[in-house]
Amino acid sequence: MSAGSFRQDGIGWRINIIRQRFGEWLEYRLSQLDLDLDLNSESVEYSWLWQIIKFCLWSIIAILLVWITWQIWLLLRPYWKRWQRSDRYTDFTPQPLAVQLSVADWLERSQSAQIEGNYRQAIVCLYQAMLKLLDERNVVSAQKSLTDQEYQRSLLEAQISPLQPYQLLLSIHQRLCFSNAEANQSLFEECRQAYQQIETS
Repeated sequence: MSAGSFRQDGIGWRINIIRQRFGEWLEYRLSQLDLDLDLNSESVEYSWLWQIIKFCLWSIIAILLVWITWQIWLLLRPYWKRWQRSDRYTDFTPQPLAVQLSVADWLERSQSAQIEGNYRQAIVCLYQAMLKLLDERNVVSAQKSLTDQEYQRSLLEAQISPLQPYQLLLSIHQRLCFSNAEANQSLFEECRQAYQQIETS
């Protein structure tokens, strides 16, 4: 790495500059005091005293900085965690009116997302259309609190046939929600075919 190629911006760099400038200012002020004390006859004793005072001051400053940093981290940690989770789950959170959408609305949203190349959202819309269809057919009541595993158990109890297309959509939805799996066009086509089987059964 060349001498000028390191990063010279950002919070860490700015904090180091401020700390360095404060240290230089404090050292300058303390050296002024040292000069005044050197004029006294007991300069040796005061020299040791000022070394101890400087050490204590720097220790107090360091402890305060650590404590302030810790307090800021405790305040910001919930926001940081929420921000980290929002990237992964943004596409899967239904809008407040999503429960009231019809099967046709979900299918239209799925098609729009597929045209835009957002296959993840397109698959989630197919999944929601399947849940709405199950609700309309009085097979399984659509509830926000039910997990994909609970939907699968309910479908097994209802003895739905064929079960495979339902299981495919449920498992792909679960994989997309709770892992770093990527959604692509071939996965979307597989889900669309599964949904068409569900619609015609």
